[in-house]
Amino acid sequence: MASQFDVVVIGAGFCGVTLAASLKQFGIERFVVIEKGDSVGTIWKNAYDRLTLHTPYLALPFFEPEKRYSIFKTKAEVISYLTDYANHFQINSHIRFNEEVQTIAKVNHLANSEFNWEIRTNKEILQCKVLAVCTGWNNKPVIPKFSGQDHYSGQIIHSSQYKNGTSYRGQRVLVVGSGNSAAEIALDLYEHDAANVDMLIRGKRWVFPLYPRLQVLQYWLFKAINSIQKWFNPSKRKLEPMVKIEKILTFSPEELKQAIDATDRWIKRFAADLSKFSIYPEDIGAMDLETNQARVAWVDRGTIKQIKNGNIRVIPSSIKMLNYRSACFENGETNCYDAIILATGFRPSIHTILDQADLYLDADDRYLPKTDGKCRSLVEPTLYFVGFEKTLWRSSTYGHYGWLTGKRITAQLANQPIPSKPELTFYKTELPNFHQFSTP
Repeated sequence: MASQFDVVVIGAGFCGVTLAASLKQFGIERFVVIEKGDSVGTIWKNAYDRLTLHTPYLALPFFEPEKRYSIFKTKAEVISYLTDYANHFQINSHIRFNEEVQTIAKVNHLANSEFNWEIRTNKEILQCKVLAVCTGWNNKPVIPKFSGQDHYSGQIIHSSQYKNGTSYRGQRVLVVGSGNSAAEIALDLYEHDAANVDMLIRGKRWVFPLYPRLQVLQYWLFKAINSIQKWFNPSKRKLEPMVKIEKILTFSPEELKQAIDATDRWIKRFAADLSKFSIYPEDIGAMDLETNQARVAWVDRGTIKQIKNGNIRVIPSSIKMLNYRSACFENGETNCYDAIILATGFRPSIHTILDQADLYLDADDRYLPKTDGKCRSLVEPTLYFVGFEKTLWRSSTYGHYGWLTGKRITAQLANQPIPSKPELTFYKTELPNFHQFSTP
């Protein structure tokens, strides 16, 4: 017999954990979070060692940790922060680790049943009234195939398998890609004494060399402003930040476009000119690309310096074919490599376990859910996709989408509006006024 719940949440990342915390806070107890890894934030735990947030603004709703974290949280700090959040809201008993969803189906065969979804995992069958998918964009590695790849004798791995450059000391390595992962892995390889490091960049890319420093200045500025505002107006200390976020998360398409255009006009002045190395800015603005295509700009942490110094070489081409120990490029160049690392990104993969074609838009083979702009499916009213919305400052809003979706699900289950809860007085972490500051 299937286990039955009010809500099943898939994924224990930023969205899943905050959604669970919200359900708990608003009185829902019959829910479960299915997580295929052995801890919260599995995608971070499995990432390369030097991975660090590119924004200082990540703060999850209604939580101020006791320990101090770096302004730009490291991989380990993100996992610790998520763990502390789960502990604070006492949702660990609701999370089932090392359990992976295999199939999801709409329940049609149970007459008069209030349970709408059936989820089969590697351990059991579950049924629920409301299903929330929180697996995110970065779920399935994109792994291209190359002509002659079967004859190549070196190592080929995706960036999701890369940890650090220790094992590549003295080797010739090609990094395929131009995003943050590619840039940081190339730098890591150089700092671990790889014999030579090449970056294969076949298209255009926005590169911002100054943003970490600018963001630190902005961070302390808005912290100071918030402190002054709280001093003179104590009554607005608690819930005002969530009100601001909720307004931003409900931008109309016109408001979103205006905000994107304004942000792009401001940030493009800080882009690096790397045309000397055949790296050119994209035709579409950086924020437009991040919001509409989840294509995040390259925020530099030292790679540019090594490119300019000749320690990391850019090849502006694409792979034509691989041979026994070499790569032949479309520009006619041929180089020998001991390893090739594919920093070629990820795609959502929820359609592989929830095979219902009318739920998705097929955008360049990326199956994106059709939602109302606030995570609820346009096709199935008891289905939510959290973390897929088009929004400014994507990573900084994931947790707030989770919290607000939990609030919305609670109202749906109760079939009545949810009142505000003034007893949520433990909110201490202020968020930036996003109308005043813009970051890529």
